[in-house]
Amino acid sequence: MSHPLDELLSLAERTYVRLEAEQLIDDCLRKGDPTPFDELLEELVIAGSKSLTVLREILGAIRTVKTNLSQEGLGVRQDLLDALAEYGIKLNQIISVEAPESFWRITRQDLHKEVMKRVISLPAEDETLLEEICIEAGKQVTRIARRLVILNRFEESVIDWIDGLAYVIVHTAEEASVASQDPPLH
Repeated sequence: MSHPLDELLSLAERTYVRLEAEQLIDDCLRKGDPTPFDELLEELVIAGSKSLTVLREILGAIRTVKTNLSQEGLGVRQDLLDALAEYGIKLNQIISVEAPESFWRITRQDLHKEVMKRVISLPAEDETLLEEICIEAGKQVTRIARRLVILNRFEESVIDWIDGLAYVIVHTAEEASVASQDPPLH
């Protein structure tokens, strides 16, 4: 095969691995079960150093999913702010803090009470709607947070195994280099 064709095939393989990893990660997150990912990781580690490239692609997939989830969380926060602004409520002092703190505040059960403190008076149906908006935003942020916890665990595991395999590769190469420099015993 020609060199450009080899590069194209390598790129296609990496793209395929990344897409498959993203699908597996998504399935694990949707089901809340990390077992299939853990099993894949175990197989790759057993395969040894030849799986290092695949592990790097999986790490890239994890980071892509994390970025997407973080963006989704920011979208939920912004949607909540927009919905409340329609009622003339500005929660910048409650929700405009750093993202992790902001997410925690959205998931609090008493967010609706915090909202109502800033409202002079509303019809009962609007008050009920505001409560539903707060509860739904809390549920969405909680779901995102749970997924991010799983993704962080996946990321830590993959990084640990990449580091471990890299260590083995370097030390195996050093040992081979030292062994080839030793004079033969007669």
